[in-house]
Amino acid sequence: MDKISRIEKEWIQSLGSGNSDLALTALYEIRNAGSMNMLPYLFKLIHRETPRDIRTEILKLLGEIKWQEAVSMIAASLDEMDYGEYLPAFVAACWQSGLDFSSHLIIFARLFIHGDYITSLEAFTLLEESIPNATDHDRLECIRYIRDSEYLVQDEKLPLFREMRKMIESI
Repeated sequence: MDKISRIEKEWIQSLGSGNSDLALTALYEIRNAGSMNMLPYLFKLIHRETPRDIRTEILKLLGEIKWQEAVSMIAASLDEMDYGEYLPAFVAACWQSGLDFSSHLIIFARLFIHGDYITSLEAFTLLEESIPNATDHDRLECIRYIRDSEYLVQDEKLPLFREMRKMIESI
């Protein structure tokens, strides 16, 4: 990550201030400035203690990201952090962004297998959009993971799982 600029330090301060107006203004400025350096700070604010309006704006901003360079950072945060009840909205923001997550299929396959039904549905959508762009290696790794994990799929997700497996294996 690049060195944090003065304005980014101010945004971080505003985001952590507890003042919703300051935080929302900072989010507006971050959205307009397009600062990738701010992503890790925004990821950390996707939790229950963050006021709903701020959390909603962060998730909306993530769905609007158009920097392909951000994909690795986003995928790593999904792999490493626990977003609890906000995970489905975060995964939805990924596919809504239109970014190419094809080199991170395994992360979304994992989210599909281990997530609740809504998270699985959002991960399915992302996989469906990303699989055509995947390398053979990434696609085969994903197929292997899905086949090996079938026994972990909850009964309510089995029809969705079968559809996902068919979709991934047919490309």
